[in-house]
Amino acid sequence: MAKDNDSFDDLFKPFELDDGPPPPGSEPPPPAPAQERNQTTTPVEQIPCPSCGAFNPTYNRHCEQCGARLTKEPLPVAPAPMVRATPGGRALSVLAAAVLLVALIALVVNVFRGGGGDETTTTTTSTTSTTLADLVEITPTEATATAQISASFSAANLYDNDFSTEWQAPHGADLTLTFRFAQPVRLDHLEIFNISDETRFERNYRINGYKINMDDLPGIDIRNTLKDEPGGPQTIDLPSIGTTSLTIEILSTYASQAVNGEVAFDEIAVAEVKFYGNTVSN
Repeated sequence: MAKDNDSFDDLFKPFELDDGPPPPGSEPPPPAPAQERNQTTTPVEQIPCPSCGAFNPTYNRHCEQCGARLTKEPLPVAPAPMVRATPGGRALSVLAAAVLLVALIALVVNVFRGGGGDETTTTTTSTTSTTLADLVEITPTEATATAQISASFSAANLYDNDFSTEWQAPHGADLTLTFRFAQPVRLDHLEIFNISDETRFERNYRINGYKINMDDLPGIDIRNTLKDEPGGPQTIDLPSIGTTSLTIEILSTYASQAVNGEVAFDEIAVAEVKFYGNTVSN
């Protein structure tokens, strides 16, 4: 039986742990020496904040405490984006360069023509198909008036080329003179002549304000006044393009006067009316 018990005890023999706790009453083993670490740190250069005085690494741009700028150096700026020229922009640039070139050429030419800097005035005269040399006197085929004092003083006297005869009519009436032409004419201007004798001129009423109409320009009125002076001519420009009739409406008059004891007349008088232009080709 003893052998059996021994065998059983051998099966449950306690085992020892090498790293187990020391027995009671024994001194603890000395601690193992700590493994030394080789750590080498390089100190970072720092600068004080000009605002709060806190130290910051030199690579900081702003203070970590107050956010103020640490240096006065300008911050890096991103480069401006490249501008791509569009076809329209290129065309505009070419046009502007061409205008500038023309202006420079004109300036150089003017300087040389002006004798090296003297001021010169250039007058541009427009030319038309009709010049003064082309103009001819055009005689009306008929002249009528809304009033006359007698047949001897009719409107026919206005284009007879005789300055000693006149058209005369009672002053105060609605007076209109109408001239007709055998074919359309392009009138450049007309000339009105008063009585040339100063005494007779002053004793009669004279045209002051007038209105002219032509059948080729309906609705267009030419209004102005004549000078109060004897003789003539007094010229009135006409924008005619092909008229067969022209009407002069008398709007106002200069008053007649007594001269050297002679009474003033109560009539208005005009010596002559002449027309200049050319006929219209068919």
